[in-house]
Amino acid sequence: MKRLAFIAAVAALLVVGIPMSASAASFVDWTPCPAQGPLLVCPAAEVGQPYHLQLLAHDGCDDYLWEIVNGALPDGLHMSDTGLVTGTPTQSDERIPWMVVHDRTAAQGGPPWCGGDNHSERQFVFRSVPGLSIQDNSVPGGTIGQAYSKQLTVLAITHLNPVQGSRAQATWTIASGSLPPGVNLSQDGVLSGTPTAEGSYTFVVRATGGGGSTDTETETLTVRQPLTVTSALGGAPAEVGLPFESKQSAGGGSGTYTWSVGPGALPAGLTLASDGTVSGAPTLAGRYTFTLVATDSESRSKTVPVTLVVKAKLAFKTLKLKSAAAGAAYRSKIAMTGGVAPLTWTVRGKLPRGFKVGTTGLLFGTPTKAGSYRFTVTATDALGAVAKKTLTLVVK
Repeated sequence: MKRLAFIAAVAALLVVGIPMSASAASFVDWTPCPAQGPLLVCPAAEVGQPYHLQLLAHDGCDDYLWEIVNGALPDGLHMSDTGLVTGTPTQSDERIPWMVVHDRTAAQGGPPWCGGDNHSERQFVFRSVPGLSIQDNSVPGGTIGQAYSKQLTVLAITHLNPVQGSRAQATWTIASGSLPPGVNLSQDGVLSGTPTAEGSYTFVVRATGGGGSTDTETETLTVRQPLTVTSALGGAPAEVGLPFESKQSAGGGSGTYTWSVGPGALPAGLTLASDGTVSGAPTLAGRYTFTLVATDSESRSKTVPVTLVVKAKLAFKTLKLKSAAAGAAYRSKIAMTGGVAPLTWTVRGKLPRGFKVGTTGLLFGTPTKAGSYRFTVTATDALGAVAKKTLTLVVK
């Protein structure tokens, strides 16, 4: 009877789930981190590239709890208590942490039959090596019928914050999408050719390093009609001190343009707005040669050479008239400097009877009476500049 009671008691305990010991949890040392001597060496992570590695164990209770008891993973990597290593390394490094894999007991959420802290301890090697990173190439737009060339670049990144690295050699391919007709990508990463069809072309480029590391980037190359530029400056003379304005125009390309001055310089007192308007009041006469550049929103540009002549301010050169004689024909040219032809003339005041000022500034007539005649001459040029001078004609 006592023996039967003891067997019944043991059976009851088994039914309610007394934790039973099992063999110790052990590391899988052939994958994903093969053993090299006493160390388990994990696959290298790449700086700047996402990393995902599930560590494995065997035996024990088949449900494991992982922890790092000494050392750490490379910066940017983290390990969950399930042994999942994830993250993005931020710099080249090598770390050799000690890890423990425990049986996850019933109290810790493991199997109800798992009891005791059966565990193993091992040292791991984690390396983060330079990773390939395609730089922000932002490929410029292409133009139908015009040669196109763009060198794509990739760096071997050793640090992320701040980014540090050196230009790397890679083999370039198109991973997906299509290039514009007439454009190709070389293995050295050169986009080149002559586009033949207008449109927006999106494609993914892949750079593959010598060690097998890769990176991809999505690019969009937009092909447009050629850019055209028209400038009215060459036929629009300016004058010192007078307001000046001339609007340049562009066409083709993306339809949105900004303007700048290339080689040469605008006359002093004039400025170029981003919409192509040259305006201001020039301060110094001369002949100015410079280049205007129109650039569209997709980096196409077109230049136009310009020569702008700035005339001196309109002024009287004649300050005194020669004398006339009564009864004798008289001719005297009123000379001017500066200004823009043609000039118009008006006279106010007292002139000898029959005297006139011609369209060229010639004062002429035949005086009949001696005397001193005082009058004001006003000259107005083609740009609206006005000059006035009071003169005296003495008739003897």
